Amino acid sequence: MFMFRNCAVLLVIGSICCFIYGLFHLQVEVEPNACRMTYMFGEPRFAKVEVKDGDDYPNYGLYYYYEGVRQPLDPLKRRMTGAPVIFVPGNAGSYKQVRSLASVALRKAISDDAGLHLDYYTIDYDEELSALYGGYLPRQRSYLKLCIRTILSVYGGRAEQPSIVLIGHSMGGKLAQSVLVDPAIGQHINTIISISTPLDQPVLNLDAQLEEFYEQTNTVLSKLRTATVPTITTNVCDSLHQRLPSVQRMASQDSSARLDNVLLISTGGGNRDLLVRPGLTSSSFNDLHAMTSAIPKVSLSCDHLSAVWCLQFMQAINRFLFSIAYVREDRSSIVFGTNKQRNLQSALSTFVKPRRRQSSTVRLGAAGNWHEERRLVINKYFTNGLKGTFFDLIGLQRQERYKKMAIEALNVDDEDWLFGCSAQELNKTDILYCEKATSLMHLVQRLPNEDRDPRSIANLDLHNLRKTYVQWTHVLVRLPPSTKRIGYNLDIYDPRERVTDIKMPRWYTMAKLPVINETLQGTLHHRLRISEMVDPYQSIRVIVEPLQCINPEYRVTARICVPWAAGFERFQTLKSFDQKPQLYVNVPTLVPRHYNTTLNPVTLDLYLDPTCRYRISYEYSYSSALSRLVLEFYGWLPAHLVCVLLIVLRKQVETFHNVGTFRSLRPYVGYLQYTSLYVVTACRILKKLIITSRILPEPEPLDYSINVSIVIHCAAIALSLLATLGTWLALTLYGNAFYRLALRITRLSQATSNVMISIMTHLPITYGILTIATAMGTCSGVGLLLASVFYFLMLSNAYKDYLEDFLWQKAANLVRGKPSAVAAQEPSSEGDAAEDQNAESDALKTTEQEEEEEPEPCVGLQNFSFHITLLLMLLMQLLLNAPSSLAWVRSRRHGISLPDPSLYPSIVVLASLSLLLQLRAPQKCQGYWILSILFYVLAGVVLLYCQAAIYRLTFVIAGAFALLALHQSLWILWRRLSQT
Repeated sequence: MFMFRNCAVLLVIGSICCFIYGLFHLQVEVEPNACRMTYMFGEPRFAKVEVKDGDDYPNYGLYYYYEGVRQPLDPLKRRMTGAPVIFVPGNAGSYKQVRSLASVALRKAISDDAGLHLDYYTIDYDEELSALYGGYLPRQRSYLKLCIRTILSVYGGRAEQPSIVLIGHSMGGKLAQSVLVDPAIGQHINTIISISTPLDQPVLNLDAQLEEFYEQTNTVLSKLRTATVPTITTNVCDSLHQRLPSVQRMASQDSSARLDNVLLISTGGGNRDLLVRPGLTSSSFNDLHAMTSAIPKVSLSCDHLSAVWCLQFMQAINRFLFSIAYVREDRSSIVFGTNKQRNLQSALSTFVKPRRRQSSTVRLGAAGNWHEERRLVINKYFTNGLKGTFFDLIGLQRQERYKKMAIEALNVDDEDWLFGCSAQELNKTDILYCEKATSLMHLVQRLPNEDRDPRSIANLDLHNLRKTYVQWTHVLVRLPPSTKRIGYNLDIYDPRERVTDIKMPRWYTMAKLPVINETLQGTLHHRLRISEMVDPYQSIRVIVEPLQCINPEYRVTARICVPWAAGFERFQTLKSFDQKPQLYVNVPTLVPRHYNTTLNPVTLDLYLDPTCRYRISYEYSYSSALSRLVLEFYGWLPAHLVCVLLIVLRKQVETFHNVGTFRSLRPYVGYLQYTSLYVVTACRILKKLIITSRILPEPEPLDYSINVSIVIHCAAIALSLLATLGTWLALTLYGNAFYRLALRITRLSQATSNVMISIMTHLPITYGILTIATAMGTCSGVGLLLASVFYFLMLSNAYKDYLEDFLWQKAANLVRGKPSAVAAQEPSSEGDAAEDQNAESDALKTTEQEEEEEPEPCVGLQNFSFHITLLLMLLMQLLLNAPSSLAWVRSRRHGISLPDPSLYPSIVVLASLSLLLQLRAPQKCQGYWILSILFYVLAGVVLLYCQAAIYRLTFVIAGAFALLALHQSLWILWRRLSQT
């Protein structure tokens, strides 16, 4: 048992260190911000648009964006000819965030030869915290509908039905998606683009209204729109681009005809966005998802705020919008095309990969420089450019084992440079040329290379080419005339030598594992297939170390593809010796159940600089894994903290120290424990029993490794201990400072506050009446704040009085004991000896009498460890109510009434706490074993049902307070009845 206890203590300490290590390495995968700022070319101006029936929303507004023109514009009084776009801001977002998007559109419209232009509108939501308080969302959705109807009336004179594009950032993307539940609005929506939006579930589920909003939207969309869910056979890495949804499958659902016409596009910022994790930015209802690092001509990661001003990203969005807009035949206005398949093709070309079909045969002729190459490895560059077109023919007839060809071109821009053809001899000479050729550009992918030479690469299967195009003899590379450095690299290889299968290392694997000790000169492509990578917190570090390079700088581009997660393709780039030669590989979402990662592994394609030789190895990345664990699961901390407090409280209610002992002064009684770890492991087993039996409600579907729960739980144990010690220090050292702060906040005089504290200490029921009345008159957060302040001051005064009595008692005992000791040490005569003997006998009798008397236990406010835990639970309830309290404070300015989702649990907490103080709880009584079992049950409920749904903790805390009050009340009632 002793050894097990030591192991448990080491486990707790190690888990705490892991959590702290992860906190300090949150930036380990964050790449530098490569976004260019978007600048306006004219003074940004916003024209307010009057919204019909918008009087019920005094703090909201609709604005039209324009630049440069000084006189005010009113879209309702002038003829608007552009295609309408509405920007929907998110959590704490400003309507002015539309500036970058709209300004880029204005610049693009000036240079557009077809006369296309867009009309950008934006909504002012008063910068409300919609991600923290769900009560805002129904109001914001209703106002968004009014704005859409208003804009439809502005463009209602057109022959075609008006079609609007919605662009939502953060929670604005979910609001834009939610308006589709109204078919009357949904039929007017052309496309919805969400930017860094948690679409199918919130980042933190802090109240029931937020959860209800998501569930309502997702339920309606599941009935009215085709959903795409990954299965055990899904593998999006098989192709270079995402597959289009089946037209037949959409047509099979008659009820979805209206909503399937709407194109839904979602984008994620990547590893720089620490607020909304990449795995939350996709939705099962989307047609297309893309990470900004994989979007052509963007190729960088955006943090949550820069996603609305990053110039490269803003240009990509507007490029897509202009591609689906067209001028009406009468040239009176601009409209968005309603052909969804055509729009989706444009979206794929903009956000995934420029799609090119095999073009018709191109006639080339014999003019130009024609060459034939039969080597396996070619590195051909023209440093000073080319004056004429250069042709290289690469023979398809190779040894059987050389089945793959990797070929890349540098600085060819968007030119067609790769073809397949049947070569013929030129006028009976040794020169071969192709009279006709077929483009292979649909197999080419452009790689991000920052500001260096653009890389376009193709991986060709020679065996399939020979089998499909029997008449072809060569692959043709055509380099156009250029004044810049231009060239191409070729690598023909045996795929068995360039594909390495590895397994995800276990977390206890410390060693660096080799993949290739040294690559061959000229190697262009190598693929790693990683199996058993299933959890989003798992991460490996791949080290691509250049051993020898011809040039001082090199370039390595890594493409990471997760087979079950469409749209999460990511690119990372290494470019110089000053940069650490490492790449991090991880997955954004949990693997689907029964998915075989051996058959469908995560793939890492390394596109190497062929002028270098490399050593490639990999290892388990503790810094990346622990930082991802913190980012993914920090939302579980409140539930585990409440679980720890319940287990501690279970121990404290039956532990009573004697008055006047040092143990009675310790605030951390019960906190140095590991018993709560048993609850964590027991809940894992209980969860399976509940799912199998189907008697109780199904627990939250959190199918993660138990290692995650242990690390988070141990972090909660450490946090509870720190909170206890911090509260104890505040009680002893800073009680007066908090008292003055409370006086300043409540604006009470010192005399009045002393009277109130005295009344509440001697008649605590008035404490409950005051705080409950405050909660019902204002909001639950204000009542809980007032209760926490007075409870803290009551504890502080009681602790100081107890500590003063304790010190006086010890001093008095010391003073009384000193003369006897001195007399015992210096006897002067026989009389003195006899007197000493009598004194000793009297002292012995007194000691025996004291031993016969039962020592007085610490009850009421003297049981400080118990009341500190109650104070921490009260503060926890206050923190859980903080979002609704902030919403109440902000809504007072406009006279808006918002629902208080935690009012009733807070009333229960306040009433129970006042009753406990009135009964001088805890009392030393019977029945604590029943209370102990109930607290175990509550701790299990927390871990089974409250880790993701954080708002449910308010009900659990209220239940714990109510059980304590009920137990103490029944015991005192039974004792009084038994005495009578």
